[in-house]
Amino acid sequence: MRRIHHQRHRAIPFFFRQSTEDFIVDEVPLERSGERGSYLIIKIAKENLSTMEMLKIMEEDLHCYNIGYAGLKDKASTSTQYISVPLKFSKPLKHLYHPQIKIVESFRHHEKIGMGDLKGNRFFIRLKDVTSEGALAMEGVLDEIMRYGMPNYFGYQRFGRESGNLEVTKEIAHGERLMRDRKMQKLLGHAYQSYLFNDWLAERVQLSRKIADDVTLEHDFTPEQLQQLRDQPGLFRVLPGDIMLDKKTKKWVNVTDLQAIRKGYKEHKLIPTGLLAGRKAWRAKALAGTIEAKHDDMMVVASGDRREAWVYPKEIRSTYKKKEGFFELSFFLPKGAYATVLLENLANRELG
Repeated sequence: MRRIHHQRHRAIPFFFRQSTEDFIVDEVPLERSGERGSYLIIKIAKENLSTMEMLKIMEEDLHCYNIGYAGLKDKASTSTQYISVPLKFSKPLKHLYHPQIKIVESFRHHEKIGMGDLKGNRFFIRLKDVTSEGALAMEGVLDEIMRYGMPNYFGYQRFGRESGNLEVTKEIAHGERLMRDRKMQKLLGHAYQSYLFNDWLAERVQLSRKIADDVTLEHDFTPEQLQQLRDQPGLFRVLPGDIMLDKKTKKWVNVTDLQAIRKGYKEHKLIPTGLLAGRKAWRAKALAGTIEAKHDDMMVVASGDRREAWVYPKEIRSTYKKKEGFFELSFFLPKGAYATVLLENLANRELG
């Protein structure tokens, strides 16, 4: 199923290709500082290297192991990110001379960086071949995205060449196929979970659009529930049985009363979530659970989790350079969200 967005505008044409000049990402770390600790925290700047390629260089050239990182950065980009290494490797790092890697700063800390240990990322993106009409249309869509947010799909980068075969990723996620490269096996297992999540989210976006348009629904709602759904403050319609994330407490909230979650949802304190299939993941109930079950797989051997279904980009700024036909934008996304998904919402078409 393709990624379906809430925007109703005609597809906007522009040229975009990820490159070191046109796709710049800076990781926004958790607050860390200190002069003591058994780990060295390093801010790395790199060009045209994926995170995995960078780690391989450090392991093979410097024999530096047990490297911690918070997130994966695309190869076709200029990016900064933070990594951690045991303090004993600080001396070999002084001999890091690579044309695509630069150490910006470093300090000691008592904890290793783990996956997800970041606030998010700031992006700068340059779109090309943009007309004046296209730029004006994109400004309007950006205003909508800033006000109402967007579906938090996994971007096409999640489904690289190695993960293009759904059956293969399914076998890996089921533990039926093993790979020599354990990191790659983990990534491909996650790709299968991402397929299921994206399919679920596309169905829920479609349902939300139908509710907003007041069309006939295949699901049964009481008149009171239907009115509550239509009156919800968000574009994503939360259903009975959904599981929401309380952003303050980081706890799951089972939705039993649609009216009770209205205020928290409006203030972005409660965020709807979708399933990342796995043995220990929380499952939705009632009507939300019925829909979710169509995109579940109980054979996935991973523990599983839940992922925020909706995301609210911040600090959105844009500039149109008419002479060059460039539309340049910058924005902040919380961890796990994809910049290319924002571009797809902007264009109202798939890019990858």
